[in-house]
Amino acid sequence: MNHPRLNLNPFQEALAAANRHFAEIRKKYPTLRAYLVLSLRGGQTKLDNELVDSIREFPSLLRDNTAKTKTLELIKKLKPKESTKPEQIQLKAELKDLAKDLEFDGSVQVELRFHDLDYDLVWKLQSDELVDQALTPLTRASINIVLGTLSTFEKSDLEP
Repeated sequence: MNHPRLNLNPFQEALAAANRHFAEIRKKYPTLRAYLVLSLRGGQTKLDNELVDSIREFPSLLRDNTAKTKTLELIKKLKPKESTKPEQIQLKAELKDLAKDLEFDGSVQVELRFHDLDYDLVWKLQSDELVDQALTPLTRASINIVLGTLSTFEKSDLEP
């Protein structure tokens, strides 16, 4: 499947749709103690992290382009203990300006991570229609629960 590159607004819309989807799952499974992450090929970040923190933790969230390279360079410079307040303000302004040119990888998966593992609940979730059946391993040996990709949620028709 060819996943599109999402710019900032569709990325933010995908995150909002994933959160709405997660709310539906929590309604259905009130004992679920979990949170959402963005994950791909060995990297991940919490879905509700600040964008800068997500990029710092999980650079694969972005497709390679000039804006990504510049953003990663700026993030390396953004160290509160080593820069003055005016320098921090300037770097954050530059990051905000670059954000419009970032391309997020639509194949990044939205997955559940568990605070407390309840295997019976995990196995129920594996076969639930609210979970992506193609991306979630349907085996008792796995606790990986995938709700979908950024592309899936960007195209989601769930209303806010």
